[in-house]
Amino acid sequence: MRVTSNLMFSSGMTALQNKQQELMQVQEKSLSGNRMNRPSDDPSSIYRHLLFSSDLSGVKSLKKTTEFASQRVDLADAQLGQVHERMLEAQDLVMKMSSSSVGGTPEIMKATAEEAKAMYQEVLGNINTELDEVPIFGGGRTRTPYQDEMLAPTKVRVQSNSEGSLKDADTAIKAVVATDNTLTDVPLSIRVRYLASEGKYEADINGITQEKAEPSTGTPPVLDLGNGLTLEIGATPEVGDTFFFEVVAEYQGGEKDRPVRVLNGRSLPGNPTAKEVLEGTGELGRGINVLGAFAALRGALLRADPTEVAVQLNRIQEGRAQVSDLQAVAGIRVTQVNAVNNTLALDEASITEMKATNVEADLVEVLSELEQTSQAMQVMTVTERQVLNTSLIDFIR
Repeated sequence: MRVTSNLMFSSGMTALQNKQQELMQVQEKSLSGNRMNRPSDDPSSIYRHLLFSSDLSGVKSLKKTTEFASQRVDLADAQLGQVHERMLEAQDLVMKMSSSSVGGTPEIMKATAEEAKAMYQEVLGNINTELDEVPIFGGGRTRTPYQDEMLAPTKVRVQSNSEGSLKDADTAIKAVVATDNTLTDVPLSIRVRYLASEGKYEADINGITQEKAEPSTGTPPVLDLGNGLTLEIGATPEVGDTFFFEVVAEYQGGEKDRPVRVLNGRSLPGNPTAKEVLEGTGELGRGINVLGAFAALRGALLRADPTEVAVQLNRIQEGRAQVSDLQAVAGIRVTQVNAVNNTLALDEASITEMKATNVEADLVEVLSELEQTSQAMQVMTVTERQVLNTSLIDFIR
C-alpha cells in the first residue's frame, strides 16, 4: 500500500471509530432517555440536577408534613362540630326540662339525666380522638387528654338563699379530690346546703342526699363528702348559701400543640388543646368547664329540680359559644394548611418538570442525530472501502 493510501485509510479509520463512539452515545441517549448519563457529559447540568434533587426532596418532605397536618386539622374541625352539636342538644334539653309541662315530674327528669350523661361521654370521645395513635387535641403529647381514672373538681359556685343565678364562691371555699379516691358514677354533681340554724351541711351527690355533717375543726374547716372527696370551707358562708361543684375528668395533655412547619421557615399553629376547648383556657376561652356543665345538668335532672335545671342554661350557652369560637379558629387553620399544601404541590410539580427538562433528551433531536450519524458512518465505510480497493489494485499491478 502506498504511503498516501495508507494515510488516507488510517485517517478514515480514526474518523470512523470516532463516529462509532458518537453513534454509541446517541444510542445510549435513546435507550436511557437522558441527554447526559455521566458527569463528564455536561458538568453544569449535573450540578443543576443535584440542586433540583435537593430542592425536590425538601419540598416532598415538607409536603408530607403538611398533608399529615391537614388531616389533623380537618379531623379537629369535624370533632369540634360534633361537640358543638352536643352543646346545642344540652341547650334544648334545658329548655324542655325546665318547662312547666314536664318540670317537676321526677320519673321523667331522672330518666332524662341519662341523656346528659351520654352527652358527657360522647364529648369525651370526640375530644380524645386520635390520628395515627396521636391525640389531635393532646397539646403535643401522646397520652389521651382525658381519662376516667384521673379526676378533678370544678370551681365551687354559690347560690344565695337557694335562688337566682350562680356565681363563683370565695376562693377559700374549694373542693378537693384525693389521688387515691374511690369515686364512682362519674361525672358527679354535688350540691351542698348550709344549714345555718344547725351549723351543719347537707350534701346531695347525683341526686342522693347524704347525712347532715359538720366540718372538721381544723384550719380551714373541711367537710368530708366520702370516697376521697372533701370541701374546704375557708370562708364563713352566708345564711341560705348553697354550693355547687362537679367532679369530672382532668386534662392530661400538654399546653400547646406542635406548630405546622410551612414555607420559608415559617410555621402555623396546630390544633387547639382539649383544655382550651373544654375548660376555656387561652386567649379565646370563656372559662367554662364544658364537662362540668354536662355534669351539672345531669345532677339537676337527677335531683328532679326544674329550677336548678333552668339555672344551667347560661353556663351551657356560654360553653356552646366557647366551642363555636374554637371551631371557627380550627376552620381558619384548615384553610391555611390546605393552601400551603396546594402551594407545595405546585412547587413539587414545577421542580419535577425542571429536573426532567434538565436531563431528559429531546426524542426528535436524538432520532435526528441517530440518522445523521448512521448515514455518516455509511458514507465513511464506502469511502474506506474504495481506498482499500484502490490500494489492492495498485499492489497487484
